[in-house]
Amino acid sequence: MESEPPEAQVDSGAMSEDELAGLLAAHEAQAVGYYTSEIADEQALSIDYYYGRPFGDEQAGRSQVVDRTVAIVIDNAVAAIMRPFVSSDEAVSFEPQGPEDEEQAEQATEFVNFVFNVDNPGFLLTHNWFKSALLEKLGIVKVWWEDSSRTTQQMLEGLDAAAVEQIMSDPEMNVVGGPYDDDGMFAIQIEREEADGRVKIVTLPSEEFLIAPYARDIESAEYCAHKPTNLTRSDLIDMGLDAEVVDGLPAASSDNSYDPRFQSRTQDEQFASGRNANGSGNDKSRDIIAVIDEYVLVDFDGDGMAERRRVVRVDDTILLNEEVDDNPFAVLCPVPMAHKVYGLSLADQTRDLQRISSVLWRQTLDNLYLANNPKMEVPQAAERPDGSTFDDLMDDAPGGVIRTNTGGMLNAVAIPFVADKSFPMLEYAEQQQEARTGISRNGQGLDTNALKKGGQMTATEAADIIAGKNSRSEMIARIFAETGYKRLFRLILRLLVQHQPKARMIRLRNKWVEMDPRGWNAEMDMSISVGLGMGSKVENLAQADSILQTMAEVAQTPFGSMITDENAYHAVKKKIQAAGAKDVENYITEPPKGPDGQPVPKETPPDPEMVKVQAEMQAKQAELAMKQEAQQADIEYKQQEGALKLQLQQQEAEAKLELEREKAAQEAMLAQQKFEFEARLAEQKMQFEADLAKQQADRQHEVAMKQADAKISSNRPGGDLDK
Repeated sequence: MESEPPEAQVDSGAMSEDELAGLLAAHEAQAVGYYTSEIADEQALSIDYYYGRPFGDEQAGRSQVVDRTVAIVIDNAVAAIMRPFVSSDEAVSFEPQGPEDEEQAEQATEFVNFVFNVDNPGFLLTHNWFKSALLEKLGIVKVWWEDSSRTTQQMLEGLDAAAVEQIMSDPEMNVVGGPYDDDGMFAIQIEREEADGRVKIVTLPSEEFLIAPYARDIESAEYCAHKPTNLTRSDLIDMGLDAEVVDGLPAASSDNSYDPRFQSRTQDEQFASGRNANGSGNDKSRDIIAVIDEYVLVDFDGDGMAERRRVVRVDDTILLNEEVDDNPFAVLCPVPMAHKVYGLSLADQTRDLQRISSVLWRQTLDNLYLANNPKMEVPQAAERPDGSTFDDLMDDAPGGVIRTNTGGMLNAVAIPFVADKSFPMLEYAEQQQEARTGISRNGQGLDTNALKKGGQMTATEAADIIAGKNSRSEMIARIFAETGYKRLFRLILRLLVQHQPKARMIRLRNKWVEMDPRGWNAEMDMSISVGLGMGSKVENLAQADSILQTMAEVAQTPFGSMITDENAYHAVKKKIQAAGAKDVENYITEPPKGPDGQPVPKETPPDPEMVKVQAEMQAKQAELAMKQEAQQADIEYKQQEGALKLQLQQQEAEAKLELEREKAAQEAMLAQQKFEFEARLAEQKMQFEADLAKQQADRQHEVAMKQADAKISSNRPGGDLDK
């Protein structure tokens, strides 16, 4: 008997698509998270508890209040755990595996964080993902590459015959028009395929995710699947499936309205009639199709080795069947159990406490209602024949009249208020809730009871209480970071490396940067920067200050070479982020890097002792220089002083000489004036004396004349003339 060739042997073991569809249907029915599973019922119950819905055993006329422990715990936990993930621009970073990966790792960190926070709504994704995990045991995200390539047409003009021939022979050029002759020059119309796309991330509701039982982690799970509840025929055609094939698919007989989780989630919406039967009318494009996107380990080709395959299936019809490297899911569980994908949620740990607290609240209120509205004892003698006595008792209006029979009396039956015994139990339930989850009803703040202990609590004790509350949140945050978050970012990097068709310009730190991940290493190591710093802003700032102070102290020691510019940059960056600012680049500038992407090396600091000696020498040199300068200044001063004195003496001599000259001139002039005055005086004296002598002579002459006349008269004959 001749043996078959290897090809025939392989073909004989290959699986048909019908067999594959049957295998997948069996996987689906056995999967954890299937709508009939115990986990599905627990998840639905947690959602009901979060909404504070009635328990179903309420009695008419009795209190029906529902405590909200689950909602308080979940919302406080979400706020506390999300903080370190959203307070930094880089929750995760990639680490190079070798020196050649340094620049790639830095670019990958920036680009992947950009894809998560800008191309996708990173904050809302994180919120919904974390909330699902904390409430429903498992938070699930799905990440894939969404192709957005498009076809464009272009007219090439002014071509010669050789260029047209070259274009016509190029298989990458799809000619759709021409060539058109224009006086010996040609024009031709071509069609180009412009490849483009984006990484897409969505959070999945728990009812849409399935995973094989006994799976230990999402990476190695034999089977996992996404069963969307809202895909229509139009959506499938838009995804690239053949329109004729899609048109032949049966519409879903019903949507997920039979799933208890879907019912709990959409209880306040209309779902009972099913969406296919409500509103689509004759619009076949809006029919919901029961598509399931499955990832299974199976030996489909019959080579004896199971490979992971992606299968898109509608009932027994397989729309897509291809081999893939990995599944596109990343999951979070706040309280993981060893060797299991599904662990516990915070809701699982507090549902019974919500039930207990609700019962205590109801009993307390019922007791208060009865104490405030006592029942009445109605003797037979007080009852009126027409029944009006009981009619009046049914009217609970304040001050209402109760008619009784003549002589009859009513007695109020007092109900003692004993529900105050419930208050310690309510406080105990709250303590149990905090002990189980580490999440306080007051968030992450200080225990309010601690502040009432007479003011005797020390700062250390208060810090220990806060640290104790934060430790559980830190643990959950670290679990989220090391599991789902780490896997998600690794999936994003892998998709970018595999599918990014061209370099892309993105805006980072107010600069446009070109990112081309096609040559990156998709298996780079990752580091997580979350899980710490879960305290208050004051604590985080204090921690950052302590780090900076320690670095400053080390920088002044012989070990100062351990502190680089980049170290200092990251320390200051941490403080700015702790203060609540995310735009760090507006406050500090990252140290420059060389062409190879490496930080520009700092000069090696000298030995401190040598620095000290040099400083002393410089100080002595400076002192000597100062002395020399002082001496030179003193000499110059003395020289200037001597010159000034000499100049002053010369000026004084010149002034004295000038003064003497002026004095001599004045004296000469005075002597001249004296001489002239004396001469004039002598002349005047001589004139006066001459005049005086003349006058005297004239007088004497006149006297002499008179005397002569008198003498003549007295001797004249004739006697005395006077008589």
